[in-house]
Amino acid sequence: MPNIDPNLDSNQWAYNKFSLLPQMSYNICSYLMDNDELIWRLLKYTTADAWNSSLHADLSKAEKGALIWNGEGEEIDHRVFFDVGQDQSWTTAATILRISPAEVVPANHIYGTSSVLFEVYSHYSLSTMTNYATRNAVIIQRLIEVLNGADIEGVGRLYFNARASSRCRVGVIGSIPYKGMSVVMCSNALG
Repeated sequence: MPNIDPNLDSNQWAYNKFSLLPQMSYNICSYLMDNDELIWRLLKYTTADAWNSSLHADLSKAEKGALIWNGEGEEIDHRVFFDVGQDQSWTTAATILRISPAEVVPANHIYGTSSVLFEVYSHYSLSTMTNYATRNAVIIQRLIEVLNGADIEGVGRLYFNARASSRCRVGVIGSIPYKGMSVVMCSNALG
């Protein structure tokens, strides 16, 4: 017989269903659409000066929306995806952002910690920009700056804090020609 915690509520409705999990990526992307411009310029424009707002206009909400893959059309025409991994068959020089739930760890029957994985892949030919920064590092830094501490509807407060969750980290991913970086951020409010 399994060891069952006697403090657990016997009513099924009291258990966390993690029903917001499928919408996390979309909600985070929606937040980014309203709260950052640089990431979107770096995704759309392939020139080495894409970071420069005096040379490249910020994108409209419709232009940002057109970069998000909704399962229709050609994948190559989009830059934001809600799943993990980079298809190695791409030959087009582009920068891609992938946002997806990575892990859910239930602390008990009500609360849990969710980890969100952000992957940024840039074709090697686009990596270094005229400001001597790499496109991947700039996007990862912006994700941390814009999202760390942000309270996002349907996600909760995102944090990048290893003391709160050892899953939070930045790492290198992918391989040439699509090298990348990833960042894992966490949230305690998923219900």
